[in-house]
Amino acid sequence: MEKLFEKLKKLTTPTISDRGKMYFVNKKAELTTLIKTSDKITIESRVMGSYENIYYVDITYFEGNEKKEENLVYECDCLNFLENKKPCKHIIATGIAADKEIEAGNIYFKKNREFKMEEEVLDIKRKEAEEENDLFENLQKNLGIKKAISKKSIYQDIEKETIKKFKERLLELKNKIENDEISDLEKTEYKLELELSQDTPSMSTLRVKAGEKKLSYVKNLERFVHQVARGKSYEISSKNVYNPNIHYFNEIDKKIVENLNNYFSNKEKFGMHFNGYYVKLQGEPLNPMLGEMIFSAVENKKTIKFGNKTLYVTGEREPVFAFQKDKSGREKIIIRDFSVLSPTSCYFNLNSGISNIVKFYKMSSIEWEIINTLTEGNKSEIEFLNEISGKLVNEIIEVLSKYEIPIAKVTEEYGKVNIFVEEGNRKNKLLIMLSCLEESVKIDGKYFIPQKNKKLQREISEDFQENADAHFINIELQPERVYSKKLRKFTHKQLKSDDIMLEIDRNKFLKIADIIDEKYSENVNINVSDKVRKIRRVSVQTNIKFLENEFFSVNFNIEGIDEKDVETILEGVKNEEKFITLSSGELVKIANKSSEEMIGIVDAISDLKIGENRISKIKVLQLAQVSNSINEELNEMEEFKELFQKIKNRENKESSNIKAKLFPYQKIGFNWLKNMYDIGFGGILADDMGLGKTLQAISLISEIQLRNKDLFGIIIVPTSLLHNWKEEFHKFSDIKPILVEGAASVRKELIEKVEKGILITTYQTFRNDVKNYKNKKFDVAILDEAQNIKNVSSLLKKATDKLNSSVNFALTGTPIENSIMELWSIFDFILPGYLDSITKFRKKYKNSLNNPDSKKIFNLKKIVSPFILRRTKKEVLAELPEKVENNMIVELSSEQKKLYMTYVKQAKKQLREFDKEENNNLKVLAILTKLRQICNSPQLFDENYKDKVAKIELLKELMPDILGNNHRMLIFSQFLGTLEEIKIELEKEKVKYFYIDGSVKSKERMEISKKFNSGEGQVVLISLKAGGTGLNLVGADVVIHYDPWWNFAVENQASDRAHRIGQKKSVQVIKLITEGTIEEKIIKLQEKKRTLSENILEKNNKSDNQKSKDIFEMNERELMELLSLEK
Repeated sequence: MEKLFEKLKKLTTPTISDRGKMYFVNKKAELTTLIKTSDKITIESRVMGSYENIYYVDITYFEGNEKKEENLVYECDCLNFLENKKPCKHIIATGIAADKEIEAGNIYFKKNREFKMEEEVLDIKRKEAEEENDLFENLQKNLGIKKAISKKSIYQDIEKETIKKFKERLLELKNKIENDEISDLEKTEYKLELELSQDTPSMSTLRVKAGEKKLSYVKNLERFVHQVARGKSYEISSKNVYNPNIHYFNEIDKKIVENLNNYFSNKEKFGMHFNGYYVKLQGEPLNPMLGEMIFSAVENKKTIKFGNKTLYVTGEREPVFAFQKDKSGREKIIIRDFSVLSPTSCYFNLNSGISNIVKFYKMSSIEWEIINTLTEGNKSEIEFLNEISGKLVNEIIEVLSKYEIPIAKVTEEYGKVNIFVEEGNRKNKLLIMLSCLEESVKIDGKYFIPQKNKKLQREISEDFQENADAHFINIELQPERVYSKKLRKFTHKQLKSDDIMLEIDRNKFLKIADIIDEKYSENVNINVSDKVRKIRRVSVQTNIKFLENEFFSVNFNIEGIDEKDVETILEGVKNEEKFITLSSGELVKIANKSSEEMIGIVDAISDLKIGENRISKIKVLQLAQVSNSINEELNEMEEFKELFQKIKNRENKESSNIKAKLFPYQKIGFNWLKNMYDIGFGGILADDMGLGKTLQAISLISEIQLRNKDLFGIIIVPTSLLHNWKEEFHKFSDIKPILVEGAASVRKELIEKVEKGILITTYQTFRNDVKNYKNKKFDVAILDEAQNIKNVSSLLKKATDKLNSSVNFALTGTPIENSIMELWSIFDFILPGYLDSITKFRKKYKNSLNNPDSKKIFNLKKIVSPFILRRTKKEVLAELPEKVENNMIVELSSEQKKLYMTYVKQAKKQLREFDKEENNNLKVLAILTKLRQICNSPQLFDENYKDKVAKIELLKELMPDILGNNHRMLIFSQFLGTLEEIKIELEKEKVKYFYIDGSVKSKERMEISKKFNSGEGQVVLISLKAGGTGLNLVGADVVIHYDPWWNFAVENQASDRAHRIGQKKSVQVIKLITEGTIEEKIIKLQEKKRTLSENILEKNNKSDNQKSKDIFEMNERELMELLSLEK
């Protein structure tokens, strides 16, 4: 057989071959597997690389394969192999090592599974065999057997006599152990504290303290860990003895012991020897392997002391590469200033100022490999690379992009302030550290590095002084030894800390924590050390299992909490409190689960209790969205594993029965709808207006009908869209839908007769005919413009509740217009029960309306997101021009202003005279409507008004510029009288126009659309309610909203008559707003509603933290503000 080395060196460069030989000579390659089966040889190795990095190599060699390019397969996880796919020095070294072992005959043959044995091992085996034969002969004598029989027969006879007794003894022993076993609840917690110390200039060591209340240093850490792992006692001192029968470790400390035991069991194997030091080390030398073991155990859970510093290990991703501009303004990529735990560790901290708090992050192994390759692990090389990287920026970006390494961008925004709480040096005192760490912020998958928020840091410091009588503590820093080029020698530079350290009384922490949380909750992180007494972290454990009949059991436990405090903690979680006060006065914080996850669990399980909680399958789906641990457990259950895979891994096929080429995003939408239908779930297709929701729905129905010729479905649409849906079916498919229209008797007869096909009816007609559908079972039901059922108490909503369908879908560009209650209404149609009853849902989220950034709203988004598919035009249509929106402010004419103010005084008087016990909604609306009429058309309010009208004058000024440059426009108003006034002006100017209001029939509207889009006319006048949906008017590129409506979504729908598929121009949307009137208040109200909607549906959560209200939710003071003329 040709040697592996000879084959491998032909596939790489001589330089790599030589380096591989040196690696073998220096014993850096360790074979872990060498197996020969038939003509196949499998080799695995572990190779120690530069900076003590460990690389893993796999080689498979087929001796009998004549195709030379296929008889050798090799792989290494080093960067060189990942880039070139050719044998690297680690593979070469492994090949040489394998050749040597094969020559020595040290091959493990799989057929007999035995290694070649040393002679002494064979002697032991022979001796054991002789002893077994002696035992067998004695058994024959004792049983009186003279006839030679097999060992097997003898053992079978003995078994019949003894096995029963043996089993009984085992059972007795098991029962005894179980009865004597003491649960952790009855034991005392045995605590661990971790410390790092600098024993020599080049060596740090790990020391561990252990004990119940008073902790002592563990002198022989390896022996202690070994005894604990075996369940044995261990004496640290005469007064400090660990006894497994009376002590227990919390989950974090258990993990530390487990990792330390793993380390001590394997350190010999990896050559972790630390002998020959001239000084006696106080603890276990902190080598790379030990560092990784400890840091991974305490990640996000426990702090480590290091001299006068506290180490926080987050394990979070923090980019090491960042964009930065040089002095000339040219962009370059730099490696940020950081320090690593060890030369091979992925844990690092940012050198962003001097602080007693050191926060460690975790980078990927490939990220570390790239940095080492670029800089050879040398800090001066990093500085040099940062200087010249502007010349290599594209090459660096290419490499980083290939391996998906994030690059942060420095922004002008200010970052958060971190508050670290430590035990004070004096009795009943706490130390507070305010630190501006330069951590990045992740937004939409991208990282941004903010500026240090020193202003906020000072404000918080002032709050501590004012509300907690805090006083400053000087931070003493050791001078840094630096080299002075000027003096040509090393000098000491006094370092200054950017941190602020304060001391407060322990009993004042709760008060100041509440103040800080209320004022700065979104801009502050509070970190309480686990060493702080009377302020501790607790862990929550959850696990789930299937019961029967679609029910599941969720086991819920809170570590170390009395039963009487459980309700207090759950209530605190519901109220989104960061710290919770127990009955004893102790302050606790849940450490191992995010507040979002805890709120999600508490909200999903209504009557959550310690121990077993029985929940339905639909609730399990909710939990899967908010709890990572439960999601992972469900992914191991066959039923959910298959379900989750179907949800995540949907098909990407073309619609095979549609007469149109779908846009890529429409193809995704079609496959999403089909996937949801196949797994039996409904969904909301919430694409922006104009993106073709109708076409995607028709594609779904056509695809289903291919498999099911007897498909029975129903589509419910607004009246104005009934014929539009029919036309779309004819245009894009061979399906002939059945329109449910005509007299009531005709409709009833039609419904009774039909058993298959697609029915299309209107909301109003369906409501009137709902009894006729009682015995009908549909395969699929679709609501178009599903916001029509947003009112949970409306007759329309109650009618759709009675619809009997296997799968329900909703199409709407605005699933939320005014309130998240509207989202519940639509979800109650597509997935009944998923968002609880209306009463529970309202109770759960009523307080969250005050804060659109609430964690409850964040969780709600996660819960509903799998069942909503929403794409905006900006995301999916590069060929669709952007909308340009402008508000044009116009001042009321003098006579208009007098009329407005006169009525405002009258309105305020009427408002005060209302009986507050009565429902005055209609009276309020009447007052506001009259004010809006004065802004638009004073003649509608006062027939004798003869003066100028501000908006008409503005429109007359705008029209020549718009129409003279070949633009065409749509004008929307809610008042028919206003449209009549505009008609008069258009006729005066001899402008050709079309007119659409509620009296214009659906067919006539479609004719107007065709004519206008083909070039006829210059203007279309439309009443807002009649033209808000169902019209395609891409012939216009200017949209004028003559008067604003309370709801921004209604206006957007109207604007989208022009801004939709087929539009080839930029669309300008102009809103005419009268200054200092109710119209300006309406615009502000629109913005509040837009914020609430975006927080649930949009990817970029931006909020003004204001309450989104309907006009009838306002109090008297707010109504008075609406009536004012002030800005």
